[in-house]
Amino acid sequence: MNRLGYPDLTLERREFLQVLYDELPDKSKILTGKRVQHVVDNEDEAYVELKDGSVERGDIIVGGDGVHSTVREVMWNAANKAIPDFISKKEKETMVTTYNCLLGITPMRPGLGTNDMTLVCNNGYTIQCLTQPNSIYWMIHHKLPEPVRYPDRVRYSEKDAEQVAAKYMDHPVSESMIFSDLWHNRTRGHLISLEEGVLEHFFFGRTVLIGDAAHKVTPNSAMGGTSAMEDSIVLANAIHAITQAHPDRKPSKQEVTEALQQYQDERKPRLDKIHGEAAMVTRLMAYDKWYLYLVMRWLLPLIGLAPLIHAVSKTGSEGPRLKYTKVDEVRGTMPWMDPQPERDVKTAAA
Repeated sequence: MNRLGYPDLTLERREFLQVLYDELPDKSKILTGKRVQHVVDNEDEAYVELKDGSVERGDIIVGGDGVHSTVREVMWNAANKAIPDFISKKEKETMVTTYNCLLGITPMRPGLGTNDMTLVCNNGYTIQCLTQPNSIYWMIHHKLPEPVRYPDRVRYSEKDAEQVAAKYMDHPVSESMIFSDLWHNRTRGHLISLEEGVLEHFFFGRTVLIGDAAHKVTPNSAMGGTSAMEDSIVLANAIHAITQAHPDRKPSKQEVTEALQQYQDERKPRLDKIHGEAAMVTRLMAYDKWYLYLVMRWLLPLIGLAPLIHAVSKTGSEGPRLKYTKVDEVRGTMPWMDPQPERDVKTAAA
């Protein structure tokens, strides 16, 4: 907490989304159960045709529909129709799955501390537990025999999850707990692919991608969902700037293009860095190479985790901020790279 000023909190994504939804002043704009059929953008507007026959119109289409994004596929098709080979075969194969992840939630049990992270590292896999007072959030990152490259994908069933879990039943997760204690008492548990990659193009025309639709990292460094939120901040800043530049009219398509280009140019270098760091942490914990085994098994126990924690914290401190609104910013011992004016700052308690 002292490094960046804010406490750490582990919770399910759906709980986080519920908090955001509950705070929305106008919930009528949230439409659920909708699926994209077609995306159209032209000189004056963009609109989405949905599978139920309805149409939603606007100025920009933001595709935040995950690693297997429908909006991205439609955008790619439109881009290559307008400019042949604009999106190359190589870019379409950016997402590669080298690891999968068995993850779940178990009510709090004796054997793990509260508000702790526990790691068990071994050859080809990592068991990671994050605890809150009432819950244990656990993950097993497991290296696949061979990488799977997009558009190929692996779909896992409940039976697949059971088979993977069976391999780790007697593996320790702490000095007094084994994995079977977590698995047999779980409230939820399933097996997923861990795609990795950062696209070259985040937008075309009036369509722009955020989150896993544009970039995907392994979860070990906890920068997946965070990166999607950063995308939203940078994109919102760019949109706000062009709307304020000419408040008496809608931005032209050229102005929209310039704003989306600014978004891509700002995000791409940071996401490449985050992707590299997350990939390294995942492979370090799983002893992916002989030299990573030496680092994890012998060097880190000698020097401690402080350098790794510092590097992760520094990456967090370099994140963007929403520039057109004021929040009660808190600062810890590590300064934010893009701070608010001093009058809006609080200092974290020691």
